[in-house]
Amino acid sequence: MSRVALELDALYISTTCRRSRPARPLRRLVSTSAGPSTAGRSDPSSASSGPPRPVPAAPPLTPAQRRAYARLRPVVDSFAAPIDWAVAYGSGVVHQADASFSLPPPLTDFILATPSAAAFHTANIRQNPDHYPLYARVLGGRAVGWAQERWGAGMWYVTNVGIGALQVKYGVITTRDLVHDLEHWSTLYVSGRLHKPVLPLHPPPDVPPAAPPSSPSSPAAPNIYPHILSNHKSALRLALILLPARFTETDLLTQLAGISYLGDPRMAVPGAENPEKVRNIVRGEGARDGLRAIYGGLVGPLGVVERAREKGPDTEEVIYEQPASPQHRAGLLAALPSTLRTAVERAYRARLPEPTVSAPAARTPTSPPGRARGDADAAPGDAFWHAVARDPECTAVVLTQLRHIVRRPALTQSLKGLFTAGLAKSVYYSAAKFRKWLRGWRRAAGKQA
Repeated sequence: MSRVALELDALYISTTCRRSRPARPLRRLVSTSAGPSTAGRSDPSSASSGPPRPVPAAPPLTPAQRRAYARLRPVVDSFAAPIDWAVAYGSGVVHQADASFSLPPPLTDFILATPSAAAFHTANIRQNPDHYPLYARVLGGRAVGWAQERWGAGMWYVTNVGIGALQVKYGVITTRDLVHDLEHWSTLYVSGRLHKPVLPLHPPPDVPPAAPPSSPSSPAAPNIYPHILSNHKSALRLALILLPARFTETDLLTQLAGISYLGDPRMAVPGAENPEKVRNIVRGEGARDGLRAIYGGLVGPLGVVERAREKGPDTEEVIYEQPASPQHRAGLLAALPSTLRTAVERAYRARLPEPTVSAPAARTPTSPPGRARGDADAAPGDAFWHAVARDPECTAVVLTQLRHIVRRPALTQSLKGLFTAGLAKSVYYSAAKFRKWLRGWRRAAGKQA
């Protein structure tokens, strides 16, 4: 790393990061972060002048998750850079179909949210210079932070690095960009990954609530979970729009697990992604149980009822039913995240009569984080959304707009990965992906034979 870059980064840290503990901020955040027992505390991201509002909190860990937490939390603790929130995800954490626990996974995936991309990379380049290609070290943390936020989906991925006994891949995103994607689906890159089960690592899930910070110079990390809950509700609404009135549990879970892959160019490129990826998520016992835990308590308020249970060769299949009325679908459409909702509105302006086109009122997320905005049972009287819901091509239009949202960030982030990882690691990572794709292709071909 050049001397000039080091001096500039040192000046940047000294003038902009005084709000963070100089070293190992994770341990400071342990005593001030919201956890699963934080009901009754107000969300720092939505402060108001009234009394504190209860906010949703993450559920406690299962015994299997506790064992994984004990194994993976030291990875997050190892960073000296500022971190607000961290999870582990993917097949290395949640059991999927055709996965074997007899061998360790080649990589364990993490997402780290930081209050400042520049501050994170400045500190991390000093602590872990081998995590960055040479040109990133020369440019310095501020330049890396700028590239992270300006290109792709707002993430900087470090892949195939050893931390402790694990080989890991971690993606860094600012807390601001994380919350925006969770609430609005601006890219569906991170929010799509969080539609599926993940393992929360920071803040620690079982830490009791602590007193609010006594000084503005030592703020608590924001509670991300209400925004994650909002993201889960949005995914469920979209899945119900795409499903018929009567569907199975497998149908529902397949839609939920596959949202972030719709429009992803990697799914259409041979060798880029395992063609059995969504199936493996849904069929894997751990992942399936995780999806049930996420969405099982959310289907009822959206008008979904269980109608029957059918015995299958390997498992029992649950049959669900949702209202087939335009009012129900209109409620789901009107409550979609703003990026997708606006895209659907725009697509229908040329399709609907002029009096109907001017009907939709502007919708802004004014409700508290995590709280349902216009759930399906609210039956909005919006003539526009009722007209959209009655259109036989409604599902196709929604899918088209969803693919448009996913495609560009997924493509640019993939290209950006070649820059962030460096040539050698990119080749190694691509070869591992190709082997996964080939294994999935052979399995799919065998089933068709």
